[in-house]
Amino acid sequence: MKFLSIVNFTAAFQGIFLCIMLFGRNRASPENRALALLVMVISVSLLGPVLGMTGYYREFPHLIRIGDPLVLLYGPFLYRYISLLTHKGNPVWWHYIPFWLYLGALIPFYLQTAEAKIAFGEQVFLNNTPSGLVIFILSLRTVHIFFYIVVSLNLTQKFQKTLLDNYSDLSRLNLDKANFVLKLFILVLMLAIIVFVSTYFWSLNFVVINNLLGLAFAILIYALAYTSWNRPVIVEELIVREVIENEISDTGKRTRNTYNLHTEINENLAIRLKNLLETQQIYLQSELSLSQLSQELGVPAYQVSEVINRQYQETFFDLINRYRIEEIKRRLNDDQYAHLSILGIAMDCGFNSKSSFNTAFKKFTGMTPSEYKKK
Repeated sequence: MKFLSIVNFTAAFQGIFLCIMLFGRNRASPENRALALLVMVISVSLLGPVLGMTGYYREFPHLIRIGDPLVLLYGPFLYRYISLLTHKGNPVWWHYIPFWLYLGALIPFYLQTAEAKIAFGEQVFLNNTPSGLVIFILSLRTVHIFFYIVVSLNLTQKFQKTLLDNYSDLSRLNLDKANFVLKLFILVLMLAIIVFVSTYFWSLNFVVINNLLGLAFAILIYALAYTSWNRPVIVEELIVREVIENEISDTGKRTRNTYNLHTEINENLAIRLKNLLETQQIYLQSELSLSQLSQELGVPAYQVSEVINRQYQETFFDLINRYRIEEIKRRLNDDQYAHLSILGIAMDCGFNSKSSFNTAFKKFTGMTPSEYKKK
């Protein structure tokens, strides 16, 4: 068990160091500051289980249960981080109510004498059979975090849809950072459930349970520290601003699956759009966006989006990439392009990366580019 204490103690200081780095002036974006706060509360919380297992709670009794209410900040801070990554703003004040209520409930304990706190610690830490109240509190914390994982996943899905509605290439516009953090939290949640189930088969005292859960969060901190400096930001600031402007322009003008354009206007725009796609081959522009297409047509982006939804029943992303794939198929069957590689043709047709090209080709043809060329 000493190994668990060492790992958790090291992870806590690793997390504090990561917070300092994230707050550094070169990386102090709102997203990084939110991530720093999330890592900070996790790091400080890890010190509690370490105190219990090492016995240092006797030396520092006033630190007992200091980290308890911080667990109720994991979910809101995770949601705040994902909200900033998906540019939905900060969570409102009520997300922090459980934390403040729990903190208020613990004030009488914090005001107790050192001897009383040590006595409480001895009663909890040395009990090989956790009380029903302890299991109940740990379960509530797990449910609390699970709720925020779900709502955070919902944010990423909505933002992914926004990107698909506005961009033809997502190689630079991805949710890797958000998805990575959420996957880590899901892994921790699964480990927590395993630990809870284990208590019904083995006698595990509260300290061991807390340290096993702490180990899961220690892994999370190590993973964040290892990847934070290499993962790209979700989107470039200029692109983000464009997405937000497009969303604002849609507000009040239409709702999903509700069309407002007059039939004659819609048909006229559809003809002009078809001309841009089939005659001028505008889809060959590698970084084509809905905003650029709307400028070409001389109408607001929300009108172009409506035309695409009504005429093609697909997203802007799928529409453009379907045309690109059709052009690539045509060139693969044309001896004029025989000197070019498959990837070279894909790049000429608007794709910016091999992975995005392969994914799109498989989606629209049901086979890989190599399989298509061999048939």
